[in-house]
Amino acid sequence: MTITVSSGVTSGPLTISGGDPLVVLSGGFAEYITILSGGSATLSSGAEASEFTVSAGGVLLGAGVLSGTQDFIGGTISGITLAAGGDIDLELDATASDVTVLGTFVVSTSASTSGMMLEGEGSAIVLRYGDTVGSIISGGTETVLSGATATGTTIDGDGRLFVSLGTSFDTTVSNGGLAELYGATSGVTVSSGGLAYLRVAATDITVLRGGAEVEEGDGTGAILSGGKEDVVLGGIATGTTVSDAGVQYVLSLGVASGTVVLSGGQEIVRSGGVASGATLSNGAVEYVSSGGVASATAVASGGADVALSSGSIFDAVVGAGGHEVASSGGVTSGTTVLSGGTEYVQGSGTASATIFESGAVAFVSSGGVAVGATVSSGGKITVLSGGTADDLALTAGGQLTDDGEVAISGAGTLAGILLGSGTIAETSTGDLVLSGDGAKFSGGAVISGGTIELAASKALGSGYVEFVAPTTGSAVLQIDAADAPTPGGTFANTISNFSSSSEDIDLTSIAFVAGASATIVGSTLVLTDGGKSYKFNLSGTTAGAYPVLSDGHGGTLIDPAVTRFTHAAAAFAPPAAANTALVSSPSPAGQTPFLHATASAGHG
Repeated sequence: MTITVSSGVTSGPLTISGGDPLVVLSGGFAEYITILSGGSATLSSGAEASEFTVSAGGVLLGAGVLSGTQDFIGGTISGITLAAGGDIDLELDATASDVTVLGTFVVSTSASTSGMMLEGEGSAIVLRYGDTVGSIISGGTETVLSGATATGTTIDGDGRLFVSLGTSFDTTVSNGGLAELYGATSGVTVSSGGLAYLRVAATDITVLRGGAEVEEGDGTGAILSGGKEDVVLGGIATGTTVSDAGVQYVLSLGVASGTVVLSGGQEIVRSGGVASGATLSNGAVEYVSSGGVASATAVASGGADVALSSGSIFDAVVGAGGHEVASSGGVTSGTTVLSGGTEYVQGSGTASATIFESGAVAFVSSGGVAVGATVSSGGKITVLSGGTADDLALTAGGQLTDDGEVAISGAGTLAGILLGSGTIAETSTGDLVLSGDGAKFSGGAVISGGTIELAASKALGSGYVEFVAPTTGSAVLQIDAADAPTPGGTFANTISNFSSSSEDIDLTSIAFVAGASATIVGSTLVLTDGGKSYKFNLSGTTAGAYPVLSDGHGGTLIDPAVTRFTHAAAAFAPPAAANTALVSSPSPAGQTPFLHATASAGHG
């Protein structure tokens, strides 16, 4: 027999058992109802009810509204709306489907829901062994605690899913929704306006355009298709794929490894973030700045690896069509640039220990510094005006275009093709050997310490040699046989400021003969040695005398005398001696010989 509660009627308390269904019509109100196994109650649209207790095997369904406190110890509920301020406790294998929750819904001890809709300030709490499937959260919060599971949840609007040590599967977040997933997670899709925090292990993550995900746990295989991922606070992101204007930010205490960045994607590493093993291609960019560190990045065609202010890139490999940039205080180190790859060093950027293989190209522009680069055969480096290359090694077949400054602080070799109009400087105690093709070079070699050795014909092209007196040690221009002037000929390069006793020209292939001398005629230094003469064009400051010595190895050394000593010698010499050639003694290198001048017996 059906028990009917009509409009305007309040019914209860009642106990409904098998064969005695309760039907509450629109406008009716039922309270203090107990539904036993086999019993059922239906709330029509517009009906209200409160204080239900449903036992295992009992059923409550319909489109009405529940208020107050309801206990479902087993039993089934379907299609009901739980009003704000109302409570449902679902437990012991109880099931609920298509329930709209504006109040508080507790799911525990093997109970489950499907299609639950949280709205307004609604709250669902899923306890140990509780399970929700297909929840739609547009307002309020679903909280999944330890041992509970949420599957197929959709969050948007003002909705929030909070998983604390529970497990979530196939979560979708969009349009202002928030998912805080601190439990094991698989299958998260975040689209426009959605935000997900992942703080423990997570797999199968997709972040679409306009969506954002914060990785504070261990995320694997995320796909950022236009979306954003922040890896922070101990978070580890492994194998993320970034494309279609997606961005992975690796920030303070965050770690990313094996990120694959495709067309239009970016990986941004800064503020203490660490990235390793990224792959960049087809319009992808990795930016490293503000204390960020990236290592072992592989830059393929169309990719770019960029180190900016205080950012560091280590051990990158730049392939054909790829680019690496060190700019604005950024630093790269240990990069290998393969054929078709390019490195740019500019605007206070520094690139250290780069290896340029055959077909690789580098540009060092104003403010940029390349340190310890090696240019292999077939590789090319261009140092533009204002750019600097320190301790560069240029192998045979490599090419250096120097329109800036190349500085070597120790031993080194420039064996390849030399072009440009900049300077090459030796600043320390080593031997810089120029053994390549410098025929088209028009710049200068500056020696302020150590030796610059011209070991090939036209090693400096039409350039010049400038001496800068060192504060300690010596500055030596060593001219080997291939570049030495022929007897009666003139050395190809003008020599500037050859005036200090700590400066030398060492002619290794011109045998020293006792009595050799050197004198200035106009702006030309003329060496006479063994009956043969050799000319050197001078500019700038000159010495008062140029003694000629043995270099100790069979060659000839020209070693300017100190000016004050020259003046003293001139004071004892008759006027006719002013242009007399000065003859050296065979003094060991490093000693200044006494000048021979004509003087009267009265002067001793």
